[in-house]
Formats: sequence, structure tokens, C-alpha cells
Amino acid sequence: MEKLIEVKDLSFEINGKTIVDHHSFTINKGEFVSIIGPNGAGKTSLMRCLSNNLRFEGEVRLKDKSIKDYGMKEKARIIGVVPQEYSLPFNFRVHDLVKMGRNPYLKRNQNLGRADSDIIIKAMQRTNTYAYKNRFYNSLSGGEKQRVITARVLTQEPEILFLDEFTSNLDIHNQLEIIELIYEMNRLKGITVLSIMHDLNMASRFSDRILLMIDGKIEIFDTPENVLKEEILSKAYKMEMIIRDNKVLNCKEIVPLRVKNDELRKNKRIHVISGGGTGEYILEKLYAMGYELSCGILAEGDSDLTICRSLGIDCVYESPFSVFGAETITENETRIKNADIILMTDVPFGRNNLVNLKSIENIDDRKIFILHSVNRDHVHGEADRIVDKMKNKDNVIEAMNLGELFNYF
Repeated sequence: MEKLIEVKDLSFEINGKTIVDHHSFTINKGEFVSIIGPNGAGKTSLMRCLSNNLRFEGEVRLKDKSIKDYGMKEKARIIGVVPQEYSLPFNFRVHDLVKMGRNPYLKRNQNLGRADSDIIIKAMQRTNTYAYKNRFYNSLSGGEKQRVITARVLTQEPEILFLDEFTSNLDIHNQLEIIELIYEMNRLKGITVLSIMHDLNMASRFSDRILLMIDGKIEIFDTPENVLKEEILSKAYKMEMIIRDNKVLNCKEIVPLRVKNDELRKNKRIHVISGGGTGEYILEKLYAMGYELSCGILAEGDSDLTICRSLGIDCVYESPFSVFGAETITENETRIKNADIILMTDVPFGRNNLVNLKSIENIDDRKIFILHSVNRDHVHGEADRIVDKMKNKDNVIEAMNLGELFNYF
């Protein structure tokens, strides 16, 4: 791959405090690279060093030439910057602001040519800003302003885009529309992208590589598959989360659960009887509330088991479509015995998993919560008879829906 940016031992300090700590890495031509990390990690400072807007120690080479040797216009023909916010000393009309992107190509007092005008119009059409080309910039909404700045940068025809949290002030529609535009330019035009992102799912979806910063240091710079792992992100953001495969978008999906805080832990253990995906939300919710959990018996391949594994929940499971063995049943009964509370979802019961229901039918010394179901029985009425008998006990509570269920927790 052709190196576009090469960084060697880059450091930056403010008043003796290290903000960027001895970074060395390369960015290749045509890559989409995201920089992630908690607030104060040094992400923006790193990007400003790469564009030579801060005085740094070390070396940054752009196209095999020191960034410090570039003049302003020469650098602007290679690097285009879309900041988080953009303020103007004067209230320009949109068209006048966008056409400033051609300034790096013009000599003193040189007017725009036909080719320049075509580039400007195409950039405005591509960013859907042409319709308000005669409006004043300060009259626009936040999303419209960001489109205009993106259009201006595209008229520069840069080889690399530096994006500093450029979608943070936009609603989800405008976020996705603008980032898809940038991604299209990356893939079709070969424009290299270096983007600071707080939205980890956007970084996962669009990045070739992700650079994670913590306290001024590079924790890891690798593919999304290798960076977006629970143990890595939990350390960086000091919170618990689930990382799972998004099969629709073919990327990792990050689900934040809660900030790490031992004070939230509850001294209660709940055993959950679920299956067939009926426990996904309940398990995640109880886990986020701080309960210690166990679950079982589940079949391999069940999405409830996937959630248990993602969260580290103690779970008893068997091979799919197999009869639950005596050893597995004993293991599950041990979890039930150690639980303070038992919760049964609206799981349907067949011959294989009916043993889960039978294992709790005679318990009288602990609370048992049952989520109402209209289609629970697939064993000729046996499951319904057991549940109806249990509901007559003082220690058993039936909740008609999830809202009612979580009122008890």
C-alpha cells in the first residue's frame, strides 16, 4: 500500500502536560481511519499536529515530505478539514463560502474558470446545498451548515479529509447522510479519510482501521474486529458493554450497558429460566441493574445463550435438539438452589426443556416471578397445568407484561 501519512515519535505538550505521547504509525492512501477514545484522550490535538496546526516534537511526513515544509496553499490542495463547528467573521452567502474551496488553486487576483464553477456546482449538488446557495450561512440550521462546510471542502478536491467529530451536532438522519457521502467519496474517488468519532457503531461500520487513544497514548491501531472488543473498550471508557455481530450491516455492534460502579451491585442472585430469545431483553436489563445472574438450561445456538456469554452470565446449556442429561440437570438445579429469586420468561415448553419448569414447581421458600404467556404449552397441557398450580402459591407472582415485571425489581 502507498503511504500517505507517516508519523514518527510524535509528541505534544501543554504547560508540561503530555497530550500526545510518542506516536508512530502510518496511514495508507485510500483508507478510512477512525480515531476513537474518551474525552481528553488527545484525539483533536493529534489531528491538529498531523495538519501542522500545533507545534509538536517528532516527525510527520505527508506524501514523503515533512508536513512542516508545506506552504498553506500546497497543503490545502492535499488536506481538507471539516471541523466540529465553523464560525465566520462575516456572514457569507452559501455559494460564496463554498467557492472559497477553490482558493488553493488560484493565483492572486485570478478569477474562477468554467472548470472551477463546475466543481463547485457538483459539490453543492452532491451535498444537497445547491437549493439554498443564495442564503446567508448564519441563517442555516446546524445540519445545513455542516453540509455547506462539507461542500466547501469537497471543492478543494483534497487527497485526504480530516474530520473532527463532524457529525456530533447533527440528528441521526443528517449524521448518516453526510457520513455515507464521505464514505462514497472514499470508496469511489479514493479520498483518504481520518475521522475523530464518538459514535463507536459508526466507526465500526465505516472504518478500515480504528485508532484508540487513552490518556494521550495509542492503545491499539488495528481493524475494527481487533479493536472493538469488550475488554479493550471497557478499559477505555470505564463502562460495561456488549459487543455483538450485526448481521445486517456485517460489522460489530456496540451496546453500552452501564458505567462501572460497584455501588450499583445488588446483593441478590436471580436464576432466569428462558429460551428461544425470550430472555434477551430481561437478561440485559437485570444485568444493567446490577443483579448477579444465572440461567439455564439453554440449547447451544439459542440467542439467550449468546447474551449470557456476552455478559459473562453463569449459564447451563446442552447441545441443540438433545435430551438434557442428568449431569446438566443437576448443574442447573444447583444454580436454582443458590438463587435468591427465580424468574421465568414467556418461554414456550416442549419435551426437552420441560425439565426447567419441573425443577421449580415445588419451590416454596423463594419468590418466583412468571411472565405471562398465551402460547407456553407445547406438551399437551402439561406445562399449563404446572404453571396454573404454581400461580396459586403465595411465593409466585405472575406479571402480565415486561413493564409490570420490572416494577418488582
